[in-house]
Amino acid sequence: MGISSTFNEKINFVAALALALHKYGLAAHNLEGVVNNVSHSLKLEVEVFSTPTLLLLDFTDPLGLEVKQVAKRLKPGDINLDLLSRIDELGDRVMAGDIGAKAAFEELKLIQSEKELYPPIYEALAFSAIAFTISIFFGANLIALLLSSVGGLIVGLVCVYLTKVIDIGRFLELMLAFLISFLTICIFHFYPLFTPNLVNISSLIFLVPGVGLTIAMTELATDNLVSGTARFMGAMMNLFKLVFGLVIGTYFGTLVVGETTIIDFEVVKYPFFLQVLALFIVAVAFTILMKTKFENYFWILAAAFLGFSSYKFILDFTSEPFIATFLASFTVSLLGSFYARFFKHPAVTVLIPGITLLVPGSMGLRGLSLVLQEDTVLGVNTLIKVFFTGIAIVAGLLLANICLPPKRSL
Repeated sequence: MGISSTFNEKINFVAALALALHKYGLAAHNLEGVVNNVSHSLKLEVEVFSTPTLLLLDFTDPLGLEVKQVAKRLKPGDINLDLLSRIDELGDRVMAGDIGAKAAFEELKLIQSEKELYPPIYEALAFSAIAFTISIFFGANLIALLLSSVGGLIVGLVCVYLTKVIDIGRFLELMLAFLISFLTICIFHFYPLFTPNLVNISSLIFLVPGVGLTIAMTELATDNLVSGTARFMGAMMNLFKLVFGLVIGTYFGTLVVGETTIIDFEVVKYPFFLQVLALFIVAVAFTILMKTKFENYFWILAAAFLGFSSYKFILDFTSEPFIATFLASFTVSLLGSFYARFFKHPAVTVLIPGITLLVPGSMGLRGLSLVLQEDTVLGVNTLIKVFFTGIAIVAGLLLANICLPPKRSL
């Protein structure tokens, strides 16, 4: 029996919807939930298998008479919260019966063809802003703050402009880590007034796959074992690229300027109000880099402030970082569920910016660096803390979804 046009229109839309959700960085369990809900409303049976590099869809009509499979080899998606939100709204309209599959398919193509929300230079400056604010949270001195901002700007300019001219995607993390560590060690040789490792990590912080590690552990916890394992190994490989780039950059830097004795300066204790001010800056940067509209700025700021302040308060009260991370993740996830439930928008719009300040990416970078420097005991101990911190975040997310279900797949 031939495939009917109506059936074909439905599967075209659902397949395009799934591909778009994958392209814009949605986790496997969320993607499968959205696709299943939309397919059910269109009276389609679908089996979904999603990994960071593969999407399989198996469609069947309600009578089991017509079948079609879709298989796509894909690149890992990049987070775009604005398009995720608009696609989610389109899915809601389809499920409500306000728009048909054919019209929804055309509208989905229009959504994806629209130009970027922000000019490229804004994105480059956002990299610099994140490096600056992370340096404040790390307790960097004023020289390190300045150098981290410049380093973040270099990373942003390369990511935004050079990657569009030269295909260096697979080499990007290693190249940037090499460049930043090379420049840092050269500057430190002549002006030893800052902590080089802190500048390196702050400059590269947005490339550190902390969110990817957390999403991977969430997928594993929700029984998406293949996707979670693949995403986890991809994040670890990016960490290895960054660490190796830092090592060889420092090595070649010392060859150029000579042997340099690394000095770690005392951590600066910035007042809490200055750290809160930094949150206003980092929320702007998250709004730009995670590609969401400025009308969501308040919610991103609220999530960042809630996660950061609750972690600080609980840590001062209990002195247990894993408990503080767990409860901070729980409070941020509650905010995301509230946002999704009462404003009918995806919880990830709030959730991802909120947990980004909690994820253990910089800790993982430091742990691998210590292992390569043959400080194995401290390095392995740091890496173990990375995994426990990730588990604490995931546990907080899952518990919040039980206490206040968002009633949405996103």
